[in-house]
Amino acid sequence: MTVNNIARNQMSNAMMRVASGNRINSAADDAAGLAITENMTAQIRGLDQGERNTRDMQAMINTAEGGLETVADSLNRIRELSVQGLNGTLTEGQRAMIQNEIGQLAEGIQDATRGTEFNTMTLLDGSMQNVNTAAGADGRGPVFSINDMSSIAQAMTAIAEDGSFDLDAIDSATNQVSGERANLGALSNRMDYTANANSVSSLNLVDARSRIADADMPREMLNVEQDRMLNEVQILMQQRQQEQAEDSVLRTLQTGA
Repeated sequence: MTVNNIARNQMSNAMMRVASGNRINSAADDAAGLAITENMTAQIRGLDQGERNTRDMQAMINTAEGGLETVADSLNRIRELSVQGLNGTLTEGQRAMIQNEIGQLAEGIQDATRGTEFNTMTLLDGSMQNVNTAAGADGRGPVFSINDMSSIAQAMTAIAEDGSFDLDAIDSATNQVSGERANLGALSNRMDYTANANSVSSLNLVDARSRIADADMPREMLNVEQDRMLNEVQILMQQRQQEQAEDSVLRTLQTGA
C-alpha cells in the first residue's frame, strides 16, 4: 500500500462527523438513534406543515368574516332606511326611493354571499361544511362549518319588494350574521393558539433530535487531530521501513558484488 493510499484510507468517522455536523451519518453509526431521529424528523415536518395549514385556514376564516362584515354593514343601513321609511311624514314616492336603496343593498348582500371566496371556494353559500383544518402532525385537527348566509339576501329583497320595513326580520338577520362572525372570530383565535402550540412542539422536538443526532464538535475536532497525528506517524513509519528495505537491498547487492 502506498503512502497516498494510507492517507486516503485514514478518513475516520470523526472527520465525517465534522464535515457533516451529524453524529449519525449512517445506520451503522447508531441504528437505534437513527430510528428515533427519523421518527422525530417525520413528527417535526408534520407539525411544521400543520402550522402552515393552520395559518392558511386562519386566512380563509378571516376572509369569510370580512365578507360577513360587509353584510352586517348593509343590514345596518337597511335597518336605518327602514326606520326612516316608517316615518309618517314621507310620501309614497319617497318610500319607494327608500325601498329601491334597500333593494340595491339586498343585491350587495347577495353579491357578498356569492362572491366571498378563498382559493376559488365560495365561503358563505353553505358549501363549507365539516372542513378539516389538518392542524396536527397526523393530518387531523378541528373541524368546522360556515353557515349558509344566502337566505339573508332573499329576506332583504322581500322587504324591499313589499315595502314592509320589517324591523324584526332585519334584526333577526343581523343577529344571525353577528353570531356567525362571533363563531368565526373564536375559531380564528383557536387557530392562533394551535399554530403557536405546533411551533413550540416543533422547536422542542428539534432540540431533542439535535441532542441525539448532532455531532459534539469540540470532541470530534480533537478526534480529527488525533487521527491526523496517527496518520503522520504511520506515514513516517512506512517511509522509514521503505528506506530500511532499500538500504538492505543495496547492501546485499554490494556484498554480492
